[in-house]
Amino acid sequence: MNRRIKRIAYHYARDREIIFSDFRETFLKKYFPGNKKVELLFRKDLAKLAANFSYLFFFQYSLFSEFWFHRNIYKSIILSGENDRYEENIRQASLGGTLIYLPNHLAHIDSLVISWIADYIHVPQPLFFAWNTLARRRSSYLMPLVNACLLNREIMDNRYPCSYPFKNTREYHLGYTILIDKYLNRMLALGVDTLVYPEGGRSYSGVVGEAKIKRIFKNVLKIQQSQQFRITISVVPISLTYSLVPEAEQLIHSFYRGTISPPSSLFHDIQRGDDLYRSFKPVYKTKTDFPFIKVFTDKGCPVFCVIGNPISLKEKPDMTLQECFEIVKRNLKILPHHFISRLLITDPSGMAGKWKSSGIHGLMESACILRDRLPKARTNTAFYNDEGLADIISIGMEFLIYCGYVSPDGQIQNFPVLNYYSNALCL
Repeated sequence: MNRRIKRIAYHYARDREIIFSDFRETFLKKYFPGNKKVELLFRKDLAKLAANFSYLFFFQYSLFSEFWFHRNIYKSIILSGENDRYEENIRQASLGGTLIYLPNHLAHIDSLVISWIADYIHVPQPLFFAWNTLARRRSSYLMPLVNACLLNREIMDNRYPCSYPFKNTREYHLGYTILIDKYLNRMLALGVDTLVYPEGGRSYSGVVGEAKIKRIFKNVLKIQQSQQFRITISVVPISLTYSLVPEAEQLIHSFYRGTISPPSSLFHDIQRGDDLYRSFKPVYKTKTDFPFIKVFTDKGCPVFCVIGNPISLKEKPDMTLQECFEIVKRNLKILPHHFISRLLITDPSGMAGKWKSSGIHGLMESACILRDRLPKARTNTAFYNDEGLADIISIGMEFLIYCGYVSPDGQIQNFPVLNYYSNALCL
């Protein structure tokens, strides 16, 4: 933390003991007095919650990864803010208190993108909450390295059966929730910046979900309003948009079958999407040099990050989680294949006929109508220029045809995947 704008007086063993001593006094002595077995179970839970704040976490992750996307993701991030002073605003908010990052959740690598942003702006690396289902196989050693606070999904998500029946009891659920609250309280008091995914997980359908972490957010507000809590907590909404759909077909088909697709390892979950996008080389020669189009034609793997202005919960004590997440939604970018997927799905046979007979020109009128219904904050200037819109249509169609989701004559081959992409416009 020496190179950052502030030092955090965090000590892994000491702070765990302080948290557990408080937990013992307020919960264990009331519900499980003298029960050493239960105390041991909760100690193990706390050990998994406690991150170790490694200095080298994302360097190790990228250097040891065998996949192109993981090695090059940091070169592909396109960072911007709601105003020109966003970097200084975040530094000041972190220096004067604690940051709560609230990004949307596209894939397992999202936390690494946020970590790169923290490194770039020179603020401390955040703690981030993650399901413990990720900590397995080759990724098991990585989770502590990325400062993960591992939540037990078997206790907090009734879709996952608990292997230990005692942990299914109401008393244990209550104790686990209190333990999380005490851990979070301690980290915030120490000024530890924290990352929480408002949606509670990745989307199976592609729709950006409603904010679900209401209990955590209420607890954060309660902490901020406490007379003893002198640190200012600031929410930082972050909008992430990029072109890969990790495990898209598996996730989507699981969603339609009503089953749960178990998360794969951090290394494997975007391999197929990575390989597809990396090998995709547009044939169409763009007529414009709009920055949005340029990042696609120049390739890399554009990862758009738009940072909202920090929101002080001390100055805005009535701020809701939903209001914070609306800022995330309005700053998401609409990519070419998102746009074209929605265009095709509105009238599959009609659009296929227009594409087959007239190509890009045949889709222009319908594309203009769709464009005019979209919020300008989420679109690029290319959408509002005929040549730019032609580039968007071409790149979007080429990508979908290349992936096999649409046939060369414009017929939709995979409706679920196009539905997934087009849902990026459903805000």
